[in-house]
Amino acid sequence: MGLYSEAAELERKGVAFAVVTITNTEGVVPRKSGRMLVSEEGEIFGTIGGGEIEYKAKLIALEALSDGKCRCAMITHGEGNNVSVFVDIPEHSGKVIIVGKGHVGNAVSSLFKSIGWGVRLLDRNADVSQLLSERIDRKTAIIIAGKAGASLISPALSTEAFYVGLLASRSFRTIPDKRLYFPIGLDIGEETPEEIAISIAAEVLAVFNKRPASSNRDWERNLVVVRGAGDLATGTIVRLVKAGYKVIALEAEKPTVIRRTVSLAEAVYEKEMVVEGVKGILVSTEAETRRALDNGNVPIMIDTDLNILSSFHPAVLVDAIIAKHNLGTRTGLAPFVVALGPGFTAGVDADAVIETKRGHTLGSVIYSGSAIPNTGIPGNIAGYAAERVIHSPARGVFKGVKHIGDIVRQGEVIAFVGDVPVTATINGKLRGLLHDGLSVPDGFKIADIDPRGEEADHTTISDKARAIAGGVLEAIDGWFCK
Repeated sequence: MGLYSEAAELERKGVAFAVVTITNTEGVVPRKSGRMLVSEEGEIFGTIGGGEIEYKAKLIALEALSDGKCRCAMITHGEGNNVSVFVDIPEHSGKVIIVGKGHVGNAVSSLFKSIGWGVRLLDRNADVSQLLSERIDRKTAIIIAGKAGASLISPALSTEAFYVGLLASRSFRTIPDKRLYFPIGLDIGEETPEEIAISIAAEVLAVFNKRPASSNRDWERNLVVVRGAGDLATGTIVRLVKAGYKVIALEAEKPTVIRRTVSLAEAVYEKEMVVEGVKGILVSTEAETRRALDNGNVPIMIDTDLNILSSFHPAVLVDAIIAKHNLGTRTGLAPFVVALGPGFTAGVDADAVIETKRGHTLGSVIYSGSAIPNTGIPGNIAGYAAERVIHSPARGVFKGVKHIGDIVRQGEVIAFVGDVPVTATINGKLRGLLHDGLSVPDGFKIADIDPRGEEADHTTISDKARAIAGGVLEAIDGWFCK
């Protein structure tokens, strides 16, 4: 147990060490088994036999500490006598080198020791050679206290240390370098040495763990839950993500979107979907959702009943289902509720409603009243309206023949519903097509043809979706500012 105690003490002090273990022997050797520790300072704890064997093993261990790599080695002890060893370098959680033994330096030292970090506390008059004689790797933080240590900033920044901070008055002028944390610590209104230590430790840990140095409450402060991930909803999701919001999208178990190449809802079928650089990932658990958000992605969750609100508390809820009627959204589900299109009244079941009908008011924000009622007639594109949208001629299982992006001609078969063929109603580019294998009723929307043909873009978000997304962003940003 003595060796383990020594290892724990070295770890507590922030002293790197290697563990040398005998793995095999040949011939006459002092010991057939044994283990020892070699610190970065050359101290030995334990033994593998003493004498020449131990000396050679120590040199091998110091080399391993220098390059940070474990290794196997054979030590010869006279003809035919060999000792094979394995040199291991244990991982350490983190190490902090503090230059300055003042009140704050001591408080920082005590705090890091209490969380199991290695600590090296140097005198405030330590010079460059003393600092660089310490073992500094990518798990090392360097904190320089006082103006007197300013000469150590450049040498510290030249090391592999993941964090270099200067503890000095805000009025102190130092080298302009984005890698230097100055003023040091998080702003928590700190005054006493102990409070300053907490501020510094919190910042160091945030950098070490690659986390934004913000309040845990802020994690959900810019969280938006969007109901729906079809093409219009995706336009909104992409705009919000690129504006810096975290977005969770909710979808049905079998989405019936047709403009699938620009709909994150496709992730329900394909597990992942990317639209204009924003990736949607199908998730099923809270942990997966948080992981996706932390990685800058959009978690797509199958949830039509808003069960997610029991685990997450978004600042904003956006109903982007475009069902033309309300499917359960109401004010109070989130601090701010936005709804797209007909079926909602601002001030009644949503805080803001976005106009979705093509025309002069498309994308406008309504704070009192409703969007223009649904006419049932698609917007006019190149002289075509109702003709460009295709509905199922029968009830049955859908199976596409053509693909989104194909140029089709009027009367050409593009799909089947059961055994009934579905033909193109006009000439143009197939911009939308239902996912194969879905059961559809008679009259269900299953395809969309753009009469502009090759000029039509089926791979990027539409002008209509962008206009609506702009309205949503305006409403949310306006609410946050207020």
